[in-house]
Amino acid sequence: AAVRGRPLERIVVRAGARIHVLPLDQIDYIEARDDTVRIRAGKEDHFKPQTLAEVEAGLPAGRFVRVHRSYLLNLDRLARLERYAKDSHLAILQDGARLPVSRAGYARLKALL
Repeated sequence: AAVRGRPLERIVVRAGARIHVLPLDQIDYIEARDDTVRIRAGKEDHFKPQTLAEVEAGLPAGRFVRVHRSYLLNLDRLARLERYAKDSHLAILQDGARLPVSRAGYARLKALL
């Protein structure tokens, strides 16, 4: 799904005998889960045996941002940010999903917004 030197345009996920091709604009967020990632696209979850850092390295800069050590957020899906505690925030997505935002993730978000 990627040409050398260019960011990914889609992510390919194998699920049994099926292969799903997920365009980046359909992905809401990507979550780290041990040695796999969960890719949330609409109401569906897809799992891929890859680390979050590996996925992040192939994504276009400025479109996805790491808001927490376990989450990459598609900026197009962000509806709002809410303060959760003194130094932490929540990213509220358009579908109502809530993702934790670390201090460093908040700084990255502020720089891009």
